[in-house]
Amino acid sequence: MVRATIVPVLFLSVVATTPGHAQRARPPEDGGFTEYLGQPHRWQRHAGAGAGFIFAGGTTNLLTEGRLGLYTDLVNPVIGLAGFQGEVYAGLRGPLFDYGLRAQLLSPYLRLGLGFDMNGLDRDPYLLISLFHPIRRGGVLGGGSLARLNFLPGRDRSFSVGVEVPVGRRINMGQTRPRASAARLDAPATSRIMYTPSTALLDRIAELASSARWITRMTVPFLEQSAINDAVEAGELIRELRELKRYLAARSVGRAWGPDDEVRRFHDAMDEAFSLAVSGSDIASDGSTSLGRYIADQARQVLLDEILLPYDRLLGQVKEPNSLAGLGLRARGVFVRQLHMGGRVPPDWIDPSLWVFTELILVLESVRREAHARWGDSRFAWLPLQFGLRPEQHDSQAELDALIERATGVAFRDGNRVWYVVNEQFPLQLSRTIHEARDYHVLWIHDVRGLDETGHPDEITYRHVLGTYLGALIERVKAYDATGRFPVFMIFLDQYYYETNRTRFWMNLLENPLRHRLELPRGFGAWEDSIAAAQAALREAVAGSRLLQYQTAQFGRNWLHNLVRVHVSITNPADPSFWRNDVVPIFGLPDNVMRDHRKIAFYDVTEDDPYRGGAIYTGAGVGEAYTTLNWEDRSLIVEGPVLLTLKDAARELLLNQGIQPERIPWALQPRPLAPDYEDRIHSHIETGGMNVRALEVHNQTGYNPKDLNVVKALLYTMMPAGSVVIVPDALWSSGFWSGALVGHALRGGRSLIIAPALKNAPSPGLPGMIRSHEVLSRVLLASIALREEIEAQHGLLQLGIYSPTYQVTDLFAKLNAFRQTLQDLPWFRDLYDLRPDVYAAFERLSEGLRGQNERWQRRLAIETQGTSKLHLKANFFASKDAWEGLLHLPDWPEVLRVFMAKRAWQIENRDHALGRLEAPMPDVIDVGQPMLDNWIAGLSAEQRDQLILYLLLGSHNQNYRSMVMDGEAAVVVAGTSINAGLIDLVALTGQCEWIESVDQLEKHLPQATGLRLRFARWLRLLL
Repeated sequence: MVRATIVPVLFLSVVATTPGHAQRARPPEDGGFTEYLGQPHRWQRHAGAGAGFIFAGGTTNLLTEGRLGLYTDLVNPVIGLAGFQGEVYAGLRGPLFDYGLRAQLLSPYLRLGLGFDMNGLDRDPYLLISLFHPIRRGGVLGGGSLARLNFLPGRDRSFSVGVEVPVGRRINMGQTRPRASAARLDAPATSRIMYTPSTALLDRIAELASSARWITRMTVPFLEQSAINDAVEAGELIRELRELKRYLAARSVGRAWGPDDEVRRFHDAMDEAFSLAVSGSDIASDGSTSLGRYIADQARQVLLDEILLPYDRLLGQVKEPNSLAGLGLRARGVFVRQLHMGGRVPPDWIDPSLWVFTELILVLESVRREAHARWGDSRFAWLPLQFGLRPEQHDSQAELDALIERATGVAFRDGNRVWYVVNEQFPLQLSRTIHEARDYHVLWIHDVRGLDETGHPDEITYRHVLGTYLGALIERVKAYDATGRFPVFMIFLDQYYYETNRTRFWMNLLENPLRHRLELPRGFGAWEDSIAAAQAALREAVAGSRLLQYQTAQFGRNWLHNLVRVHVSITNPADPSFWRNDVVPIFGLPDNVMRDHRKIAFYDVTEDDPYRGGAIYTGAGVGEAYTTLNWEDRSLIVEGPVLLTLKDAARELLLNQGIQPERIPWALQPRPLAPDYEDRIHSHIETGGMNVRALEVHNQTGYNPKDLNVVKALLYTMMPAGSVVIVPDALWSSGFWSGALVGHALRGGRSLIIAPALKNAPSPGLPGMIRSHEVLSRVLLASIALREEIEAQHGLLQLGIYSPTYQVTDLFAKLNAFRQTLQDLPWFRDLYDLRPDVYAAFERLSEGLRGQNERWQRRLAIETQGTSKLHLKANFFASKDAWEGLLHLPDWPEVLRVFMAKRAWQIENRDHALGRLEAPMPDVIDVGQPMLDNWIAGLSAEQRDQLILYLLLGSHNQNYRSMVMDGEAAVVVAGTSINAGLIDLVALTGQCEWIESVDQLEKHLPQATGLRLRFARWLRLLL
């Protein structure tokens, strides 16, 4: 009996050591504790139990056991390739007490363990094979539990089956990812309407179906053909493009036919179909009736609201089942209600109208099925919003703003302040935000470098730890007696990047700055001394604070150490209980490959005051790699009401990681808006404060919602003809995004796609670059094959390769590269159509920079390592009227002079600024705004309505990983507050080599065939 109780006692003893937490809903300065995820333990504990049989001497005995064990990873835990596990076990073998110990090499990814079992009864080692599986997402019993099969072939082929449960973990397993791996769409059975249509009506339905198919193919042309060999693949792509060419040629009778014409054809056919259904032969000369057009307008509205937007909102998410049946059923109900409530449709015409509407839904379902068949994945099916909107219904800023809001459920906010930040300014501005924080600060980032590329401790991270974080802690402690407030400093860092960049030793210090002793490699004693001196100063400040000493006596020393620290939360921890059985055959796809790639810092954002605090959206990380002379990156500083959704997103992250709502840190908890919140915004605008219209959106990590996808897809596919879209990015592995930009050009837009050459890529891994070559070569092939059709719509599709040999601080070389591109490329001159005085300004700027630039480059040459790296993640959009109006403004020579002067000042002071991590001013953040304001003031309301401008900047790439797996964030600036970004992105286009042939492309990017290409394509979601 005593032996039989050993298993549960051992199990409970381990479980009892699991740390408990209780969130007190109080601010830290009033005795509240701030909860955080912490860092994962190097050794992970588990407990388990199992039962099975041993076959020996012709007899069968029952085996039961309980076990306790420890596991540690031998490589990055998130990769999960290999680790070591040791455990002890005890139980019964028939009537006998059985015990022993085991050691195994495990592969969490393969779900396989191999090792030995040293049995205490037999005193012999046996080969042990273990298989693990969570059975369902989150664990077989929840909590990250795994089903486990042990097989010992040498011990009479004995086996046992049981469950293994993680215990004592800082981060609760089984709660770190969503339980559902797909967005659920209903697929109910639907009934057909009993109605006998006329031949003319059937013809209209057939026309709708044909038109819908071509609209889909022209909105996002499919460029992801794959076949058994490269020649066949190229043939399939060419066949697709030729089909499109033939169709457009057949429709071009008397004039060129384009996608917008096809959209108008679709809507005319819809008007005619409803008119035929409700009026028989009583049709006007245009093929419709006023009643038919009214019903068609109702149908368009319902299609958009109930089918198109809800379905497209799931772009990048798995849909199960992938069907419009459930959305269609609800849409039919809404449509019938609107017809009844409107009072214009006689009861006898309701059924015929509903029959046509049902056929429309079936047309959309047919389009969806074809898109799914082409992509082979429900994540990439996009139903063109043109099915619910005519071209003239999305050709203004207000219309597109409203459409984005409806698609994402996120509202644009006016009254924001936005500044543009270039390259090495990011660490300086990050330091500023940490020092300015009074209530809280969140660094939500993918990369805090522990070690630099040489394997030594990273200097920029060291400076942030010493001068920024420890410095800010000392400042706030010294001020505590006077303010009675202490900011909560938080870091959110994805475990994959945390492990890869060896960040633990810095995080250990920040988590426990009052007691931890930092140990660095030999040669960094001076850094250790500086850190130790700062810690001593912090302890002295704590001891000198009478209020802290009084409160510590009341609340305890644990409260003090919870207050004076940085709260580190390592997110998306390795959790083998979350899988989806697709993408990778047999083994499935673990959620561990999905990471939080967001790069944001924000502080003091509150519902009390829209102008307290601020944020930085960036593509950079913390480390030396992001401050070198060869790193081309950008950030946006944002202040204002738009940031409240960022606070919501941070709270959502913690909830997604398993933190209960009542344990959310006090600073991030939701609160009602202050009574005068909106009044403060109106006052700010009315008194002439910077008034930027913006929203911020996220792709949440893994299988969670992807609002950023929706914004990008909507703008790529809905910007009106004549618009200019400039998209530079380091990673082009998505055939969806490249296809959408081809579609933009086909509709008469001007698409400029920019990618780095292999030598200028921040991540030059061969699979990723092979995939970039494949995607970009198909864009190039499409631009050649569809050149006549694109030009007939006055569109433009150009592929630029970023491959400069100069450094990113070489303003002289950058300016001259732009001048040379203008001189060499007629289409480039036509695109910009600059005023003569701008060319003269270029000459003056170039001459003025010559000597100054040579001095900079000599002084900075010691930092020069390698070539410039394009890491910029921005999208720029301008309608035709906005583009032409902007470029023809008379004040550009002076604006360019000021821009260059401010950027030159930054470069001149770069060394001092980075050494002290102080933010030098002025920044290139407000250049040219008075010019734009004066221009807008002189336009009529109608003219202003045609100006569409957007700038997206954040962490997102043009790859499938950003689209379907990783957490990403961007701020979307709408309207004319994109001045500095405009200058910068226009300048970038002049630094590219614009590609005209495959041979020219292959000078910069590797081409691969056969197995290497297949491998890169197979991994395309992971690149």
